[in-house]
Amino acid sequence: SNDYVNTNSARILYQYMKMFRDNCLGNYKNLVKLMAMQPAMMFYLNNQANSAAAPDENFARELMELFTLGKDPLSQYTQADVVAAAKVLTGWRVRNMNTINTTTEFDSTKHDTSVKQFSAFFNNTSIPNRGSAEFDSLIDMIFSKQQVVSEYICRRLYRYFVYYDIDQYIETNIITPLAQTFVANNWNILPVLQQLFKSEHFYDTLNQACYIKSPFDIIVGTLREFNVTFPAYTDYTNGYPFFSNIYGQAADMQQQLFQPPDVSGWPSYYQ
Repeated sequence: SNDYVNTNSARILYQYMKMFRDNCLGNYKNLVKLMAMQPAMMFYLNNQANSAAAPDENFARELMELFTLGKDPLSQYTQADVVAAAKVLTGWRVRNMNTINTTTEFDSTKHDTSVKQFSAFFNNTSIPNRGSAEFDSLIDMIFSKQQVVSEYICRRLYRYFVYYDIDQYIETNIITPLAQTFVANNWNILPVLQQLFKSEHFYDTLNQACYIKSPFDIIVGTLREFNVTFPAYTDYTNGYPFFSNIYGQAADMQQQLFQPPDVSGWPSYYQ
């Protein structure tokens, strides 16, 4: 499959982005499961190469650090937890990369069959050898840390939609209630956003016009403001140049679409 990554990159990237669009307001726990098995993610964070003979920690680490638990004070997972999670995730492989119908399947011959032991942070949970079923056990274990996961994701949402600075007042009066709503609604994202967007806090004048627009926001917003119209897309020669121009303009302003500098994204969104 590795031989076909470059020739199929646009297709698996499209599938990856469509997955987020289709599930962005749905169940976050399910979204994490879908994301983990996407061919684009499998290759980007090396789980495609994760095997019993050579466990690769890359995806396991980011699964905890970026996608679920974060690095806030209550997140106390250990390096040993990352190693154990990497072993749980061994054996998953992308198939049919030379076709439009790529799939992710489990190869038991590449899977670590040992018992995976986790730290006190995860209540000393152990995951025995159960092949492909271990993946769900790992996700269930991570999401059992309800306060850590819910508060971390709600902070990410707040920093994206409102403001980057979260002081103790915001933590107590905004983040904590949002996180409680997140858990109470079984990890569904829509109720959390509804609560945030309907709050007085969201419309407080102190929270308006806080962010400098990203290059892509500036370009698309300008096109909309001036009612710029594009010819109907009929084929590559008529549609691609317009998208390519927008892509190039944003790249000149240091936001190359679909090409963030690292797995954390563009620094402006998280620093």
